Amino acid sequence: MGSQRCISAWHFPLSSLFKRLLPGTAFKKAEEATSRKPMLHSRKFFNKAISFSLIPYIVSAILWPPAPASALETSPAATTAASSEFSLEPDTKENQKERKEVENFLKNIEEQWNAHNLEGVMSQYADEYINNDGLDKKAVAALTQEFWSRYPDAKSSSKTKEIRIDGQFATVESRDMATGTTDKENQDIGTKGELNSISEGQLYLKKIGSNWKIIGDRIDYEKVRVSFGLAKQLNANFSAPEQVKSGRQYSAKLEVSLPVGLSAVGSITSQPLQYPQPQPNDSWRPLDGSTLERVMPANTKNRNELLMATLGITNASRSHLMGITVLTRRLNVVPETTDEPAVKKEKTLTSEKSAIETSQEKKDEKKDAETSEEKKDAAPEADNKKQEVKEAPKSKDNSSDSPSTAPKGKKSRKGKTAR
Repeated sequence: MGSQRCISAWHFPLSSLFKRLLPGTAFKKAEEATSRKPMLHSRKFFNKAISFSLIPYIVSAILWPPAPASALETSPAATTAASSEFSLEPDTKENQKERKEVENFLKNIEEQWNAHNLEGVMSQYADEYINNDGLDKKAVAALTQEFWSRYPDAKSSSKTKEIRIDGQFATVESRDMATGTTDKENQDIGTKGELNSISEGQLYLKKIGSNWKIIGDRIDYEKVRVSFGLAKQLNANFSAPEQVKSGRQYSAKLEVSLPVGLSAVGSITSQPLQYPQPQPNDSWRPLDGSTLERVMPANTKNRNELLMATLGITNASRSHLMGITVLTRRLNVVPETTDEPAVKKEKTLTSEKSAIETSQEKKDEKKDAETSEEKKDAAPEADNKKQEVKEAPKSKDNSSDSPSTAPKGKKSRKGKTAR
């Protein structure tokens, strides 16, 4: 099951490896490395991780009054409910039917993958599939086909750690392993490369109709090693953090146990994971003793990274390349978040208030202008009415000049009242 979940991540380093190990290129790099200055490796980078729990914060936010002593007794019903869903031990007895379906699904897709049946594998993916590196179903299909072409005997196996069922959704946590051999020999060394990969992560499923489909996956931890020649027998370790904040510095270290009479050259690179993965731009440097270390900043593009260490084994004079090993690791990058400064907030609020006031002033000005126009239009009408009143004949019974006492009737065109 694991291979189809994290094949995309395996293929990133292997694709770059395949390009860098073309005949004649590796030994040329080893020769050039003898004239280069060693990488600065004396600098140490220590990063102390602090683990904490959110439980105290949650508890402090609940403003319930202290419960009486009698309320501390736990009821059987509450204990039963808590033990089924909120327990350190998962309840494997629930959702037995769905759990069995998922287990059969995982077994089938692993069989299809080991048979290198691309159509059979990809039929298990939903069209909306996306993984935590941003790859979709089409990209995974292309990567899987390329991987099988370069490692024609690749096989995978996995160990399921937990299956969680939640309605029409399921999450599978597993540890996955893959092995394989390159399709071609490295002509500088005369052997094929051996692949070993290990990873851990989650597979996300959704039941669509009567079938389970893969809608996403996440790889938390991953190491890959491909070795040629004498490097197959050497113990090399590539260490780096599994997670770091965007833009923060971190260190990656390559360590190797060299037999007497052998030397080593190497490099350490880092790239954001993407498809297709570009060729890393690196230069081999002689190892000082048995260690090579590099301090680098994590990318600010909010993308996970591929860390790659390349190690070349040579004779003491570095005139003959005897083995190559490529070690890769995944680095999960957490987006950097910063609180908005108080001064900036105040400026924003002031700006918003000023904009509101300006808008209100414009509305008031517009209203005043409209009122002024109405008054101008009303002035001639008032003058006409006064003129009509002045010209109208006075009533014998009432000597008032008020318009309300004027005789009623139709107005002639000359402004006189028609009787």
